[in-house]
Amino acid sequence: MNIKQMIRAAIMVIAAGTLSTGLAFADDTTALERLEKARIAFENAKAELHAAQAAVAQTTGTGVVVVADSNAAHRDQPEPEPEPEVPADPSSWSDGWDWSASVGMTGSSGNTENFGARAAISGERNTSKYETSIALSYIYGTSDGEKNTSRGELRVRNDWLTETKWRYFAQGKYEYDEFQQWEHRISGAVGVGYEFIKDDKTTLIGRAGIGGSYELGGVAEEKLIPEGLLGLDWTYKYSENTTLAASTTYYPSFDDLGEFRWDNRAGLEIVMDKETGMTLSTGFEHRHDSNPGSGFKPNDVNYYMGLGWKF
Repeated sequence: MNIKQMIRAAIMVIAAGTLSTGLAFADDTTALERLEKARIAFENAKAELHAAQAAVAQTTGTGVVVVADSNAAHRDQPEPEPEPEVPADPSSWSDGWDWSASVGMTGSSGNTENFGARAAISGERNTSKYETSIALSYIYGTSDGEKNTSRGELRVRNDWLTETKWRYFAQGKYEYDEFQQWEHRISGAVGVGYEFIKDDKTTLIGRAGIGGSYELGGVAEEKLIPEGLLGLDWTYKYSENTTLAASTTYYPSFDDLGEFRWDNRAGLEIVMDKETGMTLSTGFEHRHDSNPGSGFKPNDVNYYMGLGWKF
């Protein structure tokens, strides 16, 4: 029996049941029995009709189901797509790092005028509770065959995230420079940060805190200098392969009001090949010291361009 025949048979049975019901009322002695038989026949016909409709829906793929009791048609609703799973946090502190390294040419102006080489490596580790960053760089330069630049820097910072726009941070930095009044400088600070902007493309975070620095070697005074901290960190993802970043941090001295340090940096990174992780990076670093010492200039600027790799 094909689908059309099944539907036709169902309709005939329903009609027969209805006719039987009318005859039952005409016969006073068997009315109730005939009415019961008509009801059973009607239920059987309805079941046949449901089966025929299901067969039609399966054959045509329309997914339309008709309910005989209400004669209403309902189209099956598509199942909602599952929400994307949030990546689980790394199981250990050594996991979840994104590293990048770069090498290239660099130039300097200020206390030294030269061209040289720069090498850097940095890492980031972001989880639902923390944002950690590490950066290590070294610049070496010569002029007329003599070394005139030798500077290294290591920065570490950890942010403790909250369920609000506020966060807490602690940071530390070690600097080595053969051409300053000091050879080594260690500094650190703790404080709070606030997310002014944080979305898929732009991040702008303000920071405020307290800390201190200690200079030694050379002709440094070798004493702890208490400092404040005010800063802004900005990143902008211009496209899938291009990211801009900049930061500015102001360190006012609490030991001698009016003196301060001021660090600025900005850079552009372009991913040239996703398969190998090769990048092109360029940028500059500016450092200002209101009291650099006798015979030293207050500003140092380093600019660079080089190739890098993400891993």
